[in-house]
Amino acid sequence: MPDTWATAADVLTYAKSDVDDAEVLRAQAVIDTYTGLIPADADRIGSKDQYWLRLAVAYQAAWQAAQPDQFERQDITSTGGSQSTQGTDTWLTLAPHAAQALRRVSWFGSQSVHVRAPNELAGLRREIYGDDDQLEPGTWHPIGG
Repeated sequence: MPDTWATAADVLTYAKSDVDDAEVLRAQAVIDTYTGLIPADADRIGSKDQYWLRLAVAYQAAWQAAQPDQFERQDITSTGGSQSTQGTDTWLTLAPHAAQALRRVSWFGSQSVHVRAPNELAGLRREIYGDDDQLEPGTWHPIGG
């Protein structure tokens, strides 16, 4: 069971930033708040998702090292008469590349459902419960119809 998804060596490898274990742990805590998962759940998470989580923590650790006020910022949208810019919900707390990596984690993806095309179903056996003899087996029909 890992304590973090990434190590200081991973941060150096992927983000070319030299950080210590404490900085990785702080980045881990931020990623944990976005994912709702902790490294103790590693045995329930696939290797592909673990890879994206490793990248997210590595990028977050490197980014946080250059953001000394990250935990003290406020989301201010206007001050007096000066212009201001508002970014995404995470722009003050989540590294841009970490956000990209998290979008690739299976449960954070596009949130769309893949519908199989007819050619993807060609070799699959269909099991339709409730078929009657009047319809061709495997033909969909509405309930009560």
